[in-house]
This record gives sequence, structure tokens and C-alpha cells, in this order.
Amino acid sequence: MQAENFIDKVELEKGDLPPVLDVEQLNGTSTANLKKEVQEWLDIVEEHYGVRPIIYTNVDFYNRNLGSDFDKYPLWAAHYYQPEEPRISRDWTFWQHSDEGRVNGITSPVDFNVFNGNSIDFQKLLIK
Repeated sequence: MQAENFIDKVELEKGDLPPVLDVEQLNGTSTANLKKEVQEWLDIVEEHYGVRPIIYTNVDFYNRNLGSDFDKYPLWAAHYYQPEEPRISRDWTFWQHSDEGRVNGITSPVDFNVFNGNSIDFQKLLIK
């Protein structure tokens, strides 16, 4: 249902990021069931849009609950206050490194993220 709702609401255009699945809590389900549901969402969304979705989660949750079963998907890793990069053994595409960023025109703190690559790598990630 979540994948169908996403597809119903989100029309991707050239230059957009691929779809991102935010998964950070078990919400009372088992790890095995979470993996099944996450994989189902990823499969349905990838088939519909023709592009591999990105997984957003924190490093500890990824390691405990998703792990190597999802290593083929780009990872947006939330791991705050690390000095150089997130502590995770797999490749990552984005790193959300702080929730205390400041941006002109926004009065409250914002999340800060970095991309793991150069401008050419970033262009390759975007919807064609």
C-alpha cells in the first residue's frame, strides 16, 4: 500500500533524485517482516520508475535490521557528529552528518548532508 500511495502521489521528472525510502523504526514488527516489506516497496517502486530507489536510515538501524541484504541500493546514511564519514562498512551515497545546520532564511536548525562523489557522479544519479 505504501508503494502504491507513493506512486500515486509522486511524479518524477528529469533532474529529480530517485525515490527515497525512509526506514528507521521496526514499529513492533520483526526484522524479517521489515526486510520483506522494505524489499517489496523497493521492487514495486523500481519497476514503476525504472530507477533503483535510495534507502535513507541511520547507520545503527541499517546494521541491525537491514544489513547486506540491501547493499545493492544507494544508501543515505544518517550518522551525526562523525568527524570524517559515517561509520559503516558499505558504500554510501549521501551522509546526513548534522541536525544543527544553519541556512539563511530558515530560523530553525536544518539537517546537513553531503554527497559522496563529484558533480559528474551526482548527475549520473539523477533521473534522466
